[in-house]
Amino acid sequence: MHRILPLLSVPLLATGCAGEGTWVLETWGESYIEASIPAGDFADGCEVVYDVFLVVDTRMALLDGDGEAVAEVPEARVYDMTRTGPHAIAALDVPATHYDTVRWRIAPAPDTVAGNATTDQVALVSDLAASVYVAGTLACGSDAVAFDWAFDTDTTYLCEPEDLTIPAGGEDGTQLTVHGDHLFYDGLENADAVVRGQAILDADADQDGRVTLEELAAMSVATLGYDVGSRSEVSDLGAFVAFLSRTLGHIDGEGHCQVDL
Repeated sequence: MHRILPLLSVPLLATGCAGEGTWVLETWGESYIEASIPAGDFADGCEVVYDVFLVVDTRMALLDGDGEAVAEVPEARVYDMTRTGPHAIAALDVPATHYDTVRWRIAPAPDTVAGNATTDQVALVSDLAASVYVAGTLACGSDAVAFDWAFDTDTTYLCEPEDLTIPAGGEDGTQLTVHGDHLFYDGLENADAVVRGQAILDADADQDGRVTLEELAAMSVATLGYDVGSRSEVSDLGAFVAFLSRTLGHIDGEGHCQVDL
């Protein structure tokens, strides 16, 4: 059953005590997802425009020093990051103190509700058992292909805010930031990875103007100069892009997260 819930229309788990403040949680896809990844940001001059970018956010929580959740959004929520954001998720009462860990999981979920997604979009990710679904257009020069890819990867992000201090009677916030350019990186573990698109466009073997994950899987990354790092099991471009779908999560813009693969 899929249903659309307004913000804070269901109980949210929190620890009550004296000296509380409010943790404000939001998510955003930034301009790369809302507008485009422009040609100037691609090493090979390509460009990407996303039409849909669905993410299933689960187990969003603020953790104390012992790694225990002091506040958690209890249901899985579907967000379309192409919509203009940031998008409010929740405002939760928590003990007033400094926090250094936010947990965030992107994973398929059997029962989901809409964050800002439509009923049809919620049904889509549920039917596909997907955690991430993207659709759009990749253009390289005068050539262009469409793509629509569903990923069922399950990734937990443990993120360290730069300075998250909840004051008594006040508030501080966290943004769960999704980086749409990561799906086009040419490296899995390389800090110097750049964004490339030509190899993906060239994967359209039947030249029908649409690149599928199956077509990507037919291309060996060994011939592309893509860097798999220690992930020697990633041998084809389909598996490569699927792995990149596990690197989308950041915190507060460019803040990094420890990824539990």
